[in-house]
Amino acid sequence: MSVLNPQQREAIRYLDGPLLVLAGAGSGKTRVITEKIVYLIESCGLQPRNIAAITFTNKAAREMQQRVGKLLAGRSAAGLVISTFHALGVRMLREEAAAIGYKPAFSILDSADCLAILAELAGSVDKAVARRLQWQISSWKSALVLPRRSSTDCRQRQRGARCRGVRACGDLARLPGGRLR
Repeated sequence: MSVLNPQQREAIRYLDGPLLVLAGAGSGKTRVITEKIVYLIESCGLQPRNIAAITFTNKAAREMQQRVGKLLAGRSAAGLVISTFHALGVRMLREEAAAIGYKPAFSILDSADCLAILAELAGSVDKAVARRLQWQISSWKSALVLPRRSSTDCRQRQRGARCRGVRACGDLARLPGGRLR
């Protein structure tokens, strides 16, 4: 901690609740976080399994893991979580998979995988159709619309569109190669 400035040392030693550290790029925020983790383990007696450091990028998470490992110099950090928000979410889902009806080895599809599957289900090679489907599904998910409600919503829009002489969700229900169910 000798290379830290007084404000950084104060942030590391602060234990009375949440602490927001605002500073520019290259100012030592990551160093403060990694030094604080080591301080909590070595000086405060916290078990590594009771500490989580969450960041936005895989690069930052790897860098923090390396720095903490170097600072602990071979001492155990078993159970310490340093990850991205997404990685933490996946970890929690895998640990609780049975409780939500999933198998722990579930896969997460990226956007390209989703487009390919939607195109296959729609029986279409037209990527525009798959993109429209992906957009609609994403829209329903963002609005927290349950699957059974989305089909009702689609039928209602289709009826309204027919009354106006246009097609809306009907395009989704009558795709080339068959019907979506």
